[in-house]
Amino acid sequence: MRILADPVPIGRIFLDLTNPRHVDLATEDEVIEYLCDKEDVWSLARDIAHIGLNPLERVALVPVKGQKDAYTMAEGNRRLCALKLLADPDRAPARLRKGFSTLAAQRRPPKSFAAVVFDNDEEVRPWLERMHNGAYDGRGRKAWNAEQSQRYSGSNKNKVAQAFLDYAQHEGLISSEERKGKLTTVQRFLGIDVFREAMGLDQANPEDLARTRPKAEFDTIARRFIRDLVEGKVVNSRMNKPKIIEYARPLGSLPGVTATRTEPESLASNGDGTKPRKRTRKTPRKPEKVRHIQYADEIASALKAYGNHKLESLYHSICTVELEGHTPLVCIGVWAFMETLTACAGRHDGTSFDSFLSNNRLEGYGLTGKTIRTAIRSALTRTQDYGNSTKHEALAATFNGDQVNNDLSVLKPVILKCIEAAASKP
Repeated sequence: MRILADPVPIGRIFLDLTNPRHVDLATEDEVIEYLCDKEDVWSLARDIAHIGLNPLERVALVPVKGQKDAYTMAEGNRRLCALKLLADPDRAPARLRKGFSTLAAQRRPPKSFAAVVFDNDEEVRPWLERMHNGAYDGRGRKAWNAEQSQRYSGSNKNKVAQAFLDYAQHEGLISSEERKGKLTTVQRFLGIDVFREAMGLDQANPEDLARTRPKAEFDTIARRFIRDLVEGKVVNSRMNKPKIIEYARPLGSLPGVTATRTEPESLASNGDGTKPRKRTRKTPRKPEKVRHIQYADEIASALKAYGNHKLESLYHSICTVELEGHTPLVCIGVWAFMETLTACAGRHDGTSFDSFLSNNRLEGYGLTGKTIRTAIRSALTRTQDYGNSTKHEALAATFNGDQVNNDLSVLKPVILKCIEAAASKP
């Protein structure tokens, strides 16, 4: 085997007529026809014309017996075919001649190869096996998996999922072996805002994934998700968006997880085993706008136990429909939910739900104290007025989703008491 110091002109190299890519053929023209038809030579030629030959790859040549300085291509037949056609487009199949002529005119294509010469076919055979037999038990070229490709390309496609898995591995939630093949599934989940919100992930800066829950609570949710991901029964790549949302809802109610939110803190590790660094900001960060009505597992569980399908469905809808783009719709949904719920709890027609939930009734529900009653009173009045105006007025409507969400959070203990009252009725 000899690595040649000088490139070999393509005019001194013949296409291999017995190449493994095809059955034995009689002429170079037949090889060109086959490679253009079946082996994507056109795409390869276009790439070579644009950026040149791959400098990391030499071709392998075997001398032609009886001809001085003439070789048969043992490795690189497609590349040789592409260069021959760029040099002489008339040799291309008729349908491709114009295209090769255009490519050749755009840039001056290479006319020689960096090469290594082998004495015969047997000598080159072991190296061809390592190039074309895949991983070949670790001896051959091993293709990058999805994570490795992502790490190399640095594209945004799976960057968030990779940052999350890096964090999980750093924290001992998943092993390097367990995370193999999980990247795209994680990205599928993190791509849904309801899931990110339940977990407490902030990806406002895709270069620096952050959490908005206290670390212990974030890790509790991450641990559950990783465990389900690795087991593959509850979390898997076949889940669609509704299924992922259904999975995400209860995560915020896991033992030890509260509604507490924090300033975004980076998940990025320092790489030396120390704790993730805290993101520094020159100015206070504006709170992230809520995307959905805050889902409360206690309310959902109470409604399920009560067994009123209409109320369950309404609550599911107002917590699922996106607030920012559909605030009037959610506002009317909240109003309808409160109307239905209070009717089930004993409200008569002609009495508004805010009147039904008088201070005396709130006190009877155990919701005492001037401060709490004032807050509830204000939330009830807004919910009643906003719902009515949004539903009936020609122009007036509520577009402040943050306020609607806040009011329903304030009314949570009232809602639970109303469900309790409705369930106690015969």
